[in-house]
Amino acid sequence: MVNLVIVSHSAQLGQGVGELARQMLRGDGCRLAIAAGIDDPENPVGTDPLKVMEAILSVADADAILVLMDIGSALLSAETALDLLEPDIAARVHLCPAPLVEGALAATVSAASGAGIDKVISDAQCALQAKRVQLGFPPREPECTPDPQDELSETDGQSVTVDISNPNGLHVRPASRLVEALAGFQATLLLEKDGKCVKPDSINQIALLQVRCHDRVRLIARGPQAAQALAAFQALAEDNFGEHVVPDTQPDDGQPVLTTVSGRVLRYTPACYPLDSTGTSPQEELRRLKIAVSHTLDDLSELAALAGEKYSEDIAAIFSGHHTLLDDPELIDNACTLLNQQKCSAEWAWHQTMMALSQQYRELDDAYLQARYIDVEDIMHRTLGHLADATENAPCLLHRTILLTDDIYPSTVLLLDAEKVAAICLQGGSPLAHGAIIAREAGIPWLCQQGDTYSTLRNGDPLTLHGLPARP
Repeated sequence: MVNLVIVSHSAQLGQGVGELARQMLRGDGCRLAIAAGIDDPENPVGTDPLKVMEAILSVADADAILVLMDIGSALLSAETALDLLEPDIAARVHLCPAPLVEGALAATVSAASGAGIDKVISDAQCALQAKRVQLGFPPREPECTPDPQDELSETDGQSVTVDISNPNGLHVRPASRLVEALAGFQATLLLEKDGKCVKPDSINQIALLQVRCHDRVRLIARGPQAAQALAAFQALAEDNFGEHVVPDTQPDDGQPVLTTVSGRVLRYTPACYPLDSTGTSPQEELRRLKIAVSHTLDDLSELAALAGEKYSEDIAAIFSGHHTLLDDPELIDNACTLLNQQKCSAEWAWHQTMMALSQQYRELDDAYLQARYIDVEDIMHRTLGHLADATENAPCLLHRTILLTDDIYPSTVLLLDAEKVAAICLQGGSPLAHGAIIAREAGIPWLCQQGDTYSTLRNGDPLTLHGLPARP
């Protein structure tokens, strides 16, 4: 058994990581303890070696204790705590250099499935691999992903193929259920999609397959308990990997229910922030950028909380995902490189960095992932607003409105007064965008890829749209 300790400068961050990680737990296969912040009301940010020691002792009834830390003094406090512990306990403590959030999720799932300390450490350290691949960055640390076909080929053994019905595919929660369900069988297992195989023993490996709704995946098994593993896999798939999936509702003739909506036109354009390419010193511009990104991370946490209150945990997860996307040191590193090379402003470096990432999404083959470009641009726009020391609110709607715009950020859709939005009509956009998902949850008809159809209309003009999906 492996238990975990989370060490962070911020009490809120530490508790948040712990709360997120505990969502991956079922049963008592792993316990977590938090050592975050210091007991100083005026300066609460920091780490305390005594707190770390106490946290370790609270979960010391395990074969091993894995400690995950953020940066700076968190590492020093953890090392000091080791010196304060009894030697027999300190010998079972492992300090891990994995990213705090992603590493904690991966390690929790791995430990809860019964993996030993070496496997848990490996999964935690490889936690960024799947995100790098999904965002189009070159993979790192190839030693983290040994070829599973060294032990079992996709033509060996028995197999079961299932269709994925989960709306968001095998994301973190269903992937963690799969890891848990397949742990402990005396069998060698491979999960295969479109000829690509991974071992289904970590959420990182499963994420590398990029399994989406309606994809077909196959579990291949060989060994004394191969049949039992396949049966468990099939049963879990039939239960939608523990997620509640609402089927599409259509009338008996199979045709969607359509409606007509009317309202006054409002042409909406988000604020345009200045992108002066000239900056001060690279150090000062980097400082400005880091502060703006920090404010944006706070915004995203607030948006996730608001989404949960207004709609559901699934909608809240959209903005939690934005938070995870932004909280990637590589984005800052890429912007820092531009600042040093081009001596440009923080605004220019951030715009270049995020638009390059947006373009990578646009060029993907998967339509669901393509639609994530607008999430990147939403984050970019919000950070540019903080750099400009400006705050943009959602459009204020005075009457029943049909919103006409080129495209729209998911955060803008969340902040709209849904009762006053007759429809959202986009010149471009995607039906798979997160804004469309939020609109559907809010009961707002969503019309995209309309080009110049409504280009002659002005603010306040009456407009009636026919043949739109009815509100649920």
